[in-house]
Amino acid sequence: MEIGSRIRFFRIQNNMTQEELAQEIISISYLSKIENNQTSASIEVLELLCERLGIKLIESEEYAQLKELHDWYHLMVARKREPAVSFYESYECKNSNDSRVAIFFVLFELRYFIFTNQLDKAEAQIKRMELYRDILDIRMSYFYEKFVGQFYYLKNHFSAAMEHFKVAEEILTSSVHFESWETADLYYYKGLNNNRMGKLALSIVYIQKALAIYQSLYDLKRSAECQILLGICYEKINEFEMAEKNYLLAAKVAEGINDSSLLGLIYHNQGVLYSKVGKSNEAIEQFLNSITHKEEHMVIGKLRSIHGLIEEYYKIGDHERCQKWLKEGFALVETHQNLQDFTIHFIYYDYLLNKSENLSRFIEKDALPYFEGIEHHLHVAYYAEELGKIYQENHKYKLASYYFSKAISSLKKHSHLNQ
Repeated sequence: MEIGSRIRFFRIQNNMTQEELAQEIISISYLSKIENNQTSASIEVLELLCERLGIKLIESEEYAQLKELHDWYHLMVARKREPAVSFYESYECKNSNDSRVAIFFVLFELRYFIFTNQLDKAEAQIKRMELYRDILDIRMSYFYEKFVGQFYYLKNHFSAAMEHFKVAEEILTSSVHFESWETADLYYYKGLNNNRMGKLALSIVYIQKALAIYQSLYDLKRSAECQILLGICYEKINEFEMAEKNYLLAAKVAEGINDSSLLGLIYHNQGVLYSKVGKSNEAIEQFLNSITHKEEHMVIGKLRSIHGLIEEYYKIGDHERCQKWLKEGFALVETHQNLQDFTIHFIYYDYLLNKSENLSRFIEKDALPYFEGIEHHLHVAYYAEELGKIYQENHKYKLASYYFSKAISSLKKHSHLNQ
């Protein structure tokens, strides 16, 4: 890496302004030219700048550290939470003088923040990296695009996520060599994101590609995750037998490798399937099984199952248990950040149970604008239809017609037929 790019990178990492770095050494305009590799400075000037930054003028590739960082990244890809967290907490080279080591650490730290659901830190990291995005080489750029895509996926900004995943795939299929498990991981996330966008045919294509690679690597856990996602796709297009087949295949693997959290995910999706075919009691049983199998850090997974329980108990008229799980849901949401989806779902059911006069206003002013903002078309359709029913019951037929039309339009956007 050119010395000017190195200086800019380490200055930004040290939270220094150009004025602070240049003070009593050179002018700010001259430093700017150095950082943009537009001029060649003297050795004396470069040494003074590097000394202030705490780095060496001449760097040597630290291959052992690079391998160590890539091994850490692989732990995150393999979903090995405890060793990944342990590595980060004990890693001693976070301020390496080697620019490649330092940049890869920043990149994989971004993935770590996403992996541990520290999205505020991830967002801050992305903003800082945008300041030196142009100095990343092609391999670094791949990881940057992939990780930013994963960040937007978790923020429910699926269109933005897909744009970054597309760029990552273009790099992946170019001349740059990546391990096959890396290819499979990107395909899995593209399948996941397409699923959330309602592009189910594309989702199935990418997940089947990922599954083929994982099976060739004998990666049982990731193969099971692919089977689960295929089941979700088939459930959404009402291919219930295919969905159940995939869930059973995944369950067999999860039981074989004794993976409790994976079983929790399978039970949840079986609950969704039973709910869709009108088997509320079976759905409730699976949602309860799911919660008991999910680890403490799996907050979003627990909330999804709690939401499922609330829906099913409300359907069968068991308002006492519905209220109990609503209380559990609110308590869990209050202790964590970035869970606006569930806050809206729970407030909605709270208003329903208490027959609040504020229900229609809440849907119109809070629920619909939020889900429209993040392009979650299925939730928009659901809440628009519920609002339409309320207005219809109150003989406000023009408003009812408007929201029923919105529901239909949103369903079309979500549907796999609209690809």
